[in-house]
Amino acid sequence: MKSNLTSILAAMALLITTCTNTNSSPEDSATKSRVQDISILKLDSLQAALPRAILIDVRSDEEWAAGHLQGASYISFDWNNRLDSLKILPQNQPILIYCEAGGRSGVVTEELRILGHPNVVNLIGGMEMWAENDLPVAFNSPIPLP
Repeated sequence: MKSNLTSILAAMALLITTCTNTNSSPEDSATKSRVQDISILKLDSLQAALPRAILIDVRSDEEWAAGHLQGASYISFDWNNRLDSLKILPQNQPILIYCEAGGRSGVVTEELRILGHPNVVNLIGGMEMWAENDLPVAFNSPIPLP
């Protein structure tokens, strides 16, 4: 448990440091892009440590409608629509990505890394793990992307 907490704190420290570093050029940020894999069950701690983070659901329209995380934005996993949305995400804010179990969010976090986004977290376990732990889901509209 202590090792897990240490890993989470180290990941948050890295994200906070990266988010507050405004002196780097776009070329620097592309080479420093990192993706962190953190359990979705640590979402509250991550959001407390990273209050400006953008939470994004990358599942299908049907999965979104069946319930999602409170405060989430939505980008459909459909390739034809997601790339343009990914390109406009702000580089100076952490991005927290989740899907149903972690596969699609892994793909999207890697795409963001390739696009040079320096602050990306893959919330592993996704909605499947969230539901297994009887955590609350929302049914409201998505938060608009910045």
